[in-house]
Amino acid sequence: MITRSNLARTSAGTLIPAALLLLGGCAFDTPPEVLVRGASITEVGETQPPHLQLAVRLDLENPTEDPIQLETFEYTFRMEGGPAWSGSWSALRTLPPGETVPMEIPAVIPAGSDESTKQGPWRIEGTISYKAPGRWAQILFDTGFRRPTQSFRGRGEDLMVESEAPADD
Repeated sequence: MITRSNLARTSAGTLIPAALLLLGGCAFDTPPEVLVRGASITEVGETQPPHLQLAVRLDLENPTEDPIQLETFEYTFRMEGGPAWSGSWSALRTLPPGETVPMEIPAVIPAGSDESTKQGPWRIEGTISYKAPGRWAQILFDTGFRRPTQSFRGRGEDLMVESEAPADD
């Protein structure tokens, strides 16, 4: 005979493993890979105090067979011996399956009174949040229940100075 208590146990016994399977499957998604390639000075700000605007070059690889929607970079950039700059940058990009895509994220550091600001070791570390592929992953992301991230870090010896393109005559 089916009783209310037997029905509740059967429902719970079926729903809990199914929910764990769904959530557990989402936990094994493959995150994008982030490689830091370098950093360069894009502009010298003349405001007080003077500052350097930087572009940190990254390669983002999608090792999966599904597109990965990138969300937000959260990161800290630091010149050795100098102050840190922390920022957040919206990626607004989807990585195609199996492809590597170059991207740049900005950073700002104080400009020193001499050339030493542009020379010397630097480092960056942070995370990129992304939406894992699949309908359930999308729902979990949109409800705030699960927001997967991938960490990255990199370093370099000097900041490169981007040269302006020659003017066409």
